[in-house]
Order: sequence, then C-alpha cells, then structure tokens
Amino acid sequence: MRTRLLVGGCAAILAGPVSAQSSVTLYGSVDVGIDFVSNSQGKQLYQVSSGKRTPDRWGLLIKEDLGGGNSAFARLEAGFVTNSGAQINPTSFFNRDAYVGVSNNRWGSLSLGNIDDYIYQYVGRLNNSVPGISSFYNPGNLDGLANTHALNNAVKYETINFHGFQAGVMNAFGNQAGNFSAGRQYSFGAQYLKGPVMLGVAYTMSHDRTADIFGTFSLRSLLGQPLKQGTMFNASSYSTLAAGGSVKIGRFTPHVTYSGVKLENSKGSATLNNYQAGVNTDLTGNGIYILGLSWSHSLFQGLVINQYNLFATDYLSKSTQVYAGVGLQRASGPGARAAQFGYQPSTTGSQTVARIGLNHTF
Repeated sequence: MRTRLLVGGCAAILAGPVSAQSSVTLYGSVDVGIDFVSNSQGKQLYQVSSGKRTPDRWGLLIKEDLGGGNSAFARLEAGFVTNSGAQINPTSFFNRDAYVGVSNNRWGSLSLGNIDDYIYQYVGRLNNSVPGISSFYNPGNLDGLANTHALNNAVKYETINFHGFQAGVMNAFGNQAGNFSAGRQYSFGAQYLKGPVMLGVAYTMSHDRTADIFGTFSLRSLLGQPLKQGTMFNASSYSTLAAGGSVKIGRFTPHVTYSGVKLENSKGSATLNNYQAGVNTDLTGNGIYILGLSWSHSLFQGLVINQYNLFATDYLSKSTQVYAGVGLQRASGPGARAAQFGYQPSTTGSQTVARIGLNHTF
C-alpha cells in the first residue's frame, strides 16, 4: 500500500509553497530471492539477487491541483540493489524517472525530463515477465520491454484517457550544437485499457545508441564491427516496434507480444524478431494464487532462441507476495549460446534459471 504524505509535511523536499490540494506519494518495491543457474559461463551458480520480480526502487510522485481542470505533477524515482544496499546506477541517482509536467482534464499532459519511452509504458506490462521473473524478458532486453532505457532530455505529450484509449508522442533531444539528429531519440504509441482487454503498440527510434550484442548472442562481429566481452555494438540508428495484448476470460488471461529491433550502420542492417505467448491462471478465483505458462521465440542473424517459462505466485496480501519461477532456454545456430536476460551466458545452447523470492511493494 502506497503511503500518502501531505506536502505540508514535506516542505523541505518541495522547497516551495504548500496548499491543501497538493500531495506527495512515497512508493517503492523491495524484492530479494535465491537463484539457481544451470550453466553460468560453464559452472552451476547459486546466488542471492534482487529486483528479479519487480525492480528494487523508491520514488516520489508529486501532484498539485491548480484549479479549472489543471494540475501540476512531478516524479522522482531511483533504483537500488537490496541484497547489497548499493545504488543501481552510481552516476545517476534518479536513474529511472525524473520529470515535471502539467496536465489538463480535456487536453492531456505535457512533461519534461528523464522519461520512460512508450515501448515500456504501453507494451511492457503485456509481456511474459509480468508477473513472472525478469529472465522471461526477450534476449538482452534489446527491445526495451523492461524499464532500463528512459529517454534523457525528453519532452512528452500524452492525451487524456478517452473511453479506454490513450496515445502519446515524445522527443528526446541530443543537445549537440549544430547537429539536431545526433543522439536524438523519439517515441510514440497508443494503448487501450478497458474492462478485461489490454492492448498496446509503440515505436521508438534512437540515433547513435549502443547494444550489447556479444553479451547477448556471443557474436564476434556484426555489420563490420568486431565484438568481444565489454565491447558494445554502435548503431547509427536503433529502432524498436512492439505490440501486445491480453484479455481476461474468467480465471484465465492469455497474452501475446511481438517486438522487432532493427540495428543499422553504414554497412547495412540486422533485425531481431521476438514473439511471446502465454496464459496466467487465477487458481482460486480471488487473485491469491496465480500460475503462469509462457513461451518465446527469437530470431537473429541465423540464431534461433526458444524459451519455456513457468511461474507461481502466492499473494500473502495486496503488497506482499512469495513467488517461484523457472525458465528453460534453448539456442541453436552458428556458435549459439543460451543467455537469459540478467544472467551470464551459458557455454552451450542450453540454460535453465530458477528462482524463489519475496517481493514487497509500498
């Protein structure tokens, strides 16, 4: 349960005038568990890790009613590592979100800052990892369905929710004098959320962005660039198209997701296609025990990667859950090595990741 604080009690944080129509919501998630990895660079691995169900984070959501259907808002969100207490990004404190904006109940909202793109906002909730575990994401999370790539220097417009439909567009400036396109990113998307139906589609384009192709696929070269451990692929353009949907039918919620990632440089282009499908089942009909089955299929540069997932969740309360999950990945093709998202690659085309954990949100 999120904790709501009156701005009058947080004047030091806001450093500005307070009003009875203003509030600050403190929220977050703490998630720790034990992992088993069948092959992590050639060896079995047992470890304690965090943020594998939902990212460990805390944040402040600030709202002020300006009257006349207008409001102001801001969000500051930081990630951390529960099992060590470390900041997840030592160079960026509010690494997940940091933005401020205004909204109108007829015209929508305008915000500026460090903001998640629409791939994550509109499609991220529909993939296999929700509410599974993070290794159920597509290889390397190159499609951005996990929240690991917020757009810096962004300006975002989003419509109001009109009978379940909502859309938006955003542009992230490269901030380089004399070259508007260098480092620029933009994203747009639409979603429909009403009753048992959830649909989302989004597109994001990034200029001059890197990708960990060697760490994800163990490829030693791509489009003329030699690759090795720690060497990133430099894409002059990096585009992602994603779409997904789910529908609740009684105790069952089937879901499907597609994402396509296109990497380009002066030598040509390479495309990663990801397909996901699964079903989540409410075993008791009251949302306490959830069982999920899912499958994903990825194609890239002659490599074929299939992953089969199973998870189970016991909701002890609305904010606390015990969960367990296992993912089996099989990779085939030239030099194929399995590598589930968030873990070191296998030395073979097979890798199993199992986890049991405890997650608390507030």
